[in-house]
Amino acid sequence: MAAQDHLLRHMLQPALPLLVWGVHFFFCYVVAAEQARFNKTSLSWILSVASLLALAILTVLCWRALRRLHAGGAISMLHWANAACAVLGAVGVALSCLPMLLLLS
Repeated sequence: MAAQDHLLRHMLQPALPLLVWGVHFFFCYVVAAEQARFNKTSLSWILSVASLLALAILTVLCWRALRRLHAGGAISMLHWANAACAVLGAVGVALSCLPMLLLLS
């Protein structure tokens, strides 16, 4: 039963960067659509703050994943998945910022 208690935590570690990327994507495109709908350009700082916050969270997650890989000991597939998803999430946030910056400039 003790192994089942940690199952959610172990499965959430690789999925957390992808969740951050998804929330960032949804939030930024909803805000950009509302700005275009109401012709407001004063809220572009919200998109910048959301993108920097998402990148900061993903940087911490990537650093933690890489630290686990280089700590030595037994490295499982879960550790590699955690590192790969953290890098993928950071690339996804960076690429989803590009169209926003082009539309808002």
